[in-house]
Order: sequence, then C-alpha cells, then structure tokens
Amino acid sequence: MSSLQQLQLRPINDNTRYAQGQLVQLRRQMLRFARSTSPGALRNERRQIARSLRSLFRNKEWLNTHTIGGSE
Repeated sequence: MSSLQQLQLRPINDNTRYAQGQLVQLRRQMLRFARSTSPGALRNERRQIARSLRSLFRNKEWLNTHTIGGSE
C-alpha cells in the first residue's frame, strides 16, 4: 500500500474528528503527489485538494468542529 493510500481519511459518520497533524500531513502528501505527476486532470485534482485544506486550516470554527483539540 502506498503512503498516499495510507493517508486517505474516510469519515465514519458526520461526527468524525481528525487530528490536525493528520490533515497537515494529508495536505503535504497531496502537494508532493501533484508535483510528481505530469500536468493533467489528476494533478489539478490533487492541487485543488491541497488548496481546499489550506483554506479550511484558516477557518478556526471549522477546525474547532472537525479536529481533535480544535484550533489551539
């Protein structure tokens, strides 16, 4: 199993919470994967995921609701 597959987060239900470190690591992996992929749809998808995660990190309310320990 590749490291990318290991980092995929699958919510169990609507109340699933993540460690903030898991989300940071997922964003890093998305960027690394995008950089190692030739231009195209897959690369753009991974870049969009990383961009979306970055915007969620800036939203303190979202962090408090969806992460363990909140936005500390």
